[in-house]
Amino acid sequence: MTTFEDRATAALLGLALGDAYGRTLEFERGAAVRAAPAGPGFDFMWTDDTHMSLYLAEAVLDVAGPLDDDAFGARVGARFSTWLDDPLTPSTAPGGTCIEGVRAWRQTRSWRTSGVRRSDGCGAVMRVCPLPVVFTGDELIRAARVQAALTHAHPNAPETAAAACWILRALLDGHPLDGTLVREAADRSRRGAWTASGTSVPAALDAAVVVGGRHEAEWLDEGAIPDGDGGWRSPSALGLALAAALCWGHDDEGRVTPATFTRAVDKAARIDGDSDSVACLAGMFLGAEGGRAALPAAWLAALPQRTHLEDVARRLVAAGGAR
Repeated sequence: MTTFEDRATAALLGLALGDAYGRTLEFERGAAVRAAPAGPGFDFMWTDDTHMSLYLAEAVLDVAGPLDDDAFGARVGARFSTWLDDPLTPSTAPGGTCIEGVRAWRQTRSWRTSGVRRSDGCGAVMRVCPLPVVFTGDELIRAARVQAALTHAHPNAPETAAAACWILRALLDGHPLDGTLVREAADRSRRGAWTASGTSVPAALDAAVVVGGRHEAEWLDEGAIPDGDGGWRSPSALGLALAAALCWGHDDEGRVTPATFTRAVDKAARIDGDSDSVACLAGMFLGAEGGRAALPAAWLAALPQRTHLEDVARRLVAAGGAR
């Protein structure tokens, strides 16, 4: 039996591993993305996906007492503002909408107005890993929506973040990653349990179950996951990541192992789309389900700032236990 702390640590490490694996594949296309080398030894460094997750973790750790949306939005904005000035940030390929939203927050100091209304880019969901480690229930959904809307104000963005957080919390609590769980998330979103209905999220989750059941497939079908853009938008990034995890992330006995983790993350990254973001989400979900024993040792040994990531995970777990 894995513990909550083990699963939480593996979720954050799994996110960083998938992120680093997909980094060199993000702008490859067609046959090239299927064949290009990746992994330790090939620029194995995470991107803004992991970097922003670490800054969001600090905003979560700033919270004391019951969650207040505006106070949390202020902390997220302040932490993301520091992220924007971090000397490491330019080398992590930060997303344009994230930058635009944080700059707008600096002007308005309001998460309610700073988000880019035209954008539902995957930056809103790639960074959510710290939230379900600390928050549950209504607080979790509210925290997911606040941090998303600060940069991405299209309705798809906070809804995708809420769905990803709800699924991740279920995995951290010991639920297996299967079609039943993903379909339940789709149904909740369709019913408007997290916000007004009418987003692309339920369709992306439903499609993830279908695509994830095609175990004979060689590659992900990017066009089968709404909105068919290869993970650049939040719903498709979440859907593709879940499809890869469902299709290739388990052995014949339903376990996540280093071999299945490697296979699923590799398939998630080899798409015509946002390779690192889809791969990081797949790694996050599988890490949360399988725990540290499911992570490939050679990848962990090569992961930059692994000790820092582990320390952040421990602090988050302690904060969640104190709530």
